[in-house]
Amino acid sequence: MPELDRGTWTLAYNVAGAADAPAALLLHDIPDDRRVWRALAADMVDDFRTIAPDLRGFGESGWPPKPASPPGMRDYAADLTALLDAEGVNACAVIGAGFGAEVALELALDAPERVERIVVNGALPAADHPTYDEALRACEAERGEHGRLAARFGTGRAGAGAAMPLTGTYLRASARERYRHTDAEAFAAAHGARAGRDGLLARLAALSVPALVVAGEEDPLLPAARLLADTLPSGRLVTLDGCGKGAPFVAPRAFEGALGAFLGDVRAAEAHG
Repeated sequence: MPELDRGTWTLAYNVAGAADAPAALLLHDIPDDRRVWRALAADMVDDFRTIAPDLRGFGESGWPPKPASPPGMRDYAADLTALLDAEGVNACAVIGAGFGAEVALELALDAPERVERIVVNGALPAADHPTYDEALRACEAERGEHGRLAARFGTGRAGAGAAMPLTGTYLRASARERYRHTDAEAFAAAHGARAGRDGLLARLAALSVPALVVAGEEDPLLPAARLLADTLPSGRLVTLDGCGKGAPFVAPRAFEGALGAFLGDVRAAEAHG
């Protein structure tokens, strides 16, 4: 497992694929880590060089000891710019889920020359918006509550909160397991960074990077996906039938189909541009 030295801590990541292949950066949601992308990375390896990091404080990545201030979204994006530098990647496709999708958007805004195209699922470009419905607002409130629980009581309490609405012993156990080995400070800090995204929509309206927004037809975050696709000048929305939250993982084949079509379309346009 390679690691990137960030001074007082290290960023852990996986790399697969030929060194001269087009690069794709895979960014996980929280409280997950890079392992959620194993299947997708394996399917992409013939055509892409995939780079899947653990975001700071998650998985096997470290956390700055006694940081002077909590990290903002630009700090997470700066970690990725440094990672691309270390791997000799000038520009790449970026694929993100949840918090990773929001970091992907920040990376594209801060360093657009490093992002050739972007694919996101589960990103909320604004904390609230007139187009949001009550189901989405409830989902966002639940996310915020998990962050507050982690800050006060640790991730065990946050995991119990995430499992509570679920039905079925297996689903509840799986939800709790996602939080079990997550650093509480890192988890709470990531939620705090999300809270500082006011003004993101105005910034995104000037982002010309080709973008694909993928959402399930039954996903409570679908209104946010529509808003994001409508805001991005080169954005398009693909909805997956019979799919709820977490499209890349609950409907992986459909997600990969949308991803492959999008990357192929962009490549064809570039070849004939």
